[in-house]
Amino acid sequence: MAISPKDHLQAESAEGLTTHADPVKPVGVGDSDVQVMAYPAKLMAPDLAKSTVGLLICGVIALIPDMLEIIQWTAAGLALLFIFYFARTLIRLQSKLFVSEYGIRLSSLRGGTAFAWPELSKFRLRYFSTKRDGNKGWFELTLHAGETKIVAESTLDGFDDLLEISRDWAKDNQILVDDVTRTNLMRLDEAETLVQAAAAERSNGGAKRT
Repeated sequence: MAISPKDHLQAESAEGLTTHADPVKPVGVGDSDVQVMAYPAKLMAPDLAKSTVGLLICGVIALIPDMLEIIQWTAAGLALLFIFYFARTLIRLQSKLFVSEYGIRLSSLRGGTAFAWPELSKFRLRYFSTKRDGNKGWFELTLHAGETKIVAESTLDGFDDLLEISRDWAKDNQILVDDVTRTNLMRLDEAETLVQAAAAERSNGGAKRT
């Protein structure tokens, strides 16, 4: 479900309608107008398993009595990293984003935060590669509204819709983006163009065969 800013926001404001405490659902907005986004369990499960195995291995090595001290300390440090990785993955798995044309709300184990789209003050998109050639990795979208910050990764189910609406609001709010964000947006646009071109080519080829 693609969503984008609506012109009637200004009209409602002019009529004197007040916004509910939840900026995602102002007065008169129903649940059907809110998109719920979450991280798929099937994608998070392998990360949880890897961090658990890594923690067990490093923990055992760190506790072996006759092991060299430097190895024990190194294993203990790695065990702490695996604990952090496990906690971070678990938090993402339990997190949910509620998005509408009016605002966004994050609910997670660490609590919740929300803001209305007109309050959006910073828009940043980063790419993290898992390979040297950069062909495999993930995007991280960071949204600010004053001191409030919401971060989402491209593994989020619904990330494309979130990127679309937040990008539209960044333009409407006249937010200046940095060069890295601009480059990553261009990369996504180029990828989308290639996908659309490939789909059109397959469609045209199918029409000729019939």
